[in-house]
Amino acid sequence: MIKAVLFDFDETLQDRTEAFEKYMDTFIADFCPDISAEEIERRKEDLRVTGNGGYVTQNGYANREEWYDDLIERWQWKNAPSSKVLANHYDERFGDHNVIFPNSPKLLKELKKEGYIVGVITNGPSYLQNHKMDTSGLRAYCDIVVVSGDVGVHKPDPALFAYTAEKLGLKTEECVYVGDHPVNDIQGALAAGMQAIRMNYGWFKDEDLRQDVPVIEDILDVLKYV
Repeated sequence: MIKAVLFDFDETLQDRTEAFEKYMDTFIADFCPDISAEEIERRKEDLRVTGNGGYVTQNGYANREEWYDDLIERWQWKNAPSSKVLANHYDERFGDHNVIFPNSPKLLKELKKEGYIVGVITNGPSYLQNHKMDTSGLRAYCDIVVVSGDVGVHKPDPALFAYTAEKLGLKTEECVYVGDHPVNDIQGALAAGMQAIRMNYGWFKDEDLRQDVPVIEDILDVLKYV
């Protein structure tokens, strides 16, 4: 019997792709406001492509600072801030630009009304992901929010899912996890013993869909499977 419905955040409860578009405007305004419109679009496209939907390590970079080092070189950016300054800006300001799916609050309210425990398990640095939750308006509907940067364990490690279930006083098989990433979210949750629902949206849309996991494209459709 399912007692808890747990969610990834980016590309599951919020449109991370659109949020990143808004963040890029802030990035350009703060660091390179005097470049041409053509150069703005070139740099934005570089940010989109090399940023890999937020998974820069899967694009060959050791971390976000190395990603910015590459961009500084790619743009021949004279007098650029350090990559550490740029990475800190990302962590501190990205959460100002949430684009929550319209049905996310409705879904969480309905799940709470039906008696489910509701929570979020999200990868990322503590401030970045907690700031997103705080500005999203969704924390009020959550019984638990687990950020990997606070725990020191990251999806797809099953230990992060097990940790969350234990915090709730539940068995992992009493939880269902909803996420967009085929490995970090779906494989991780299944390996921990949770059921899983695939949010087919964003950077990994249509990649590695599984026949044994329900697939949705509107977050409200979670209600069909719990």
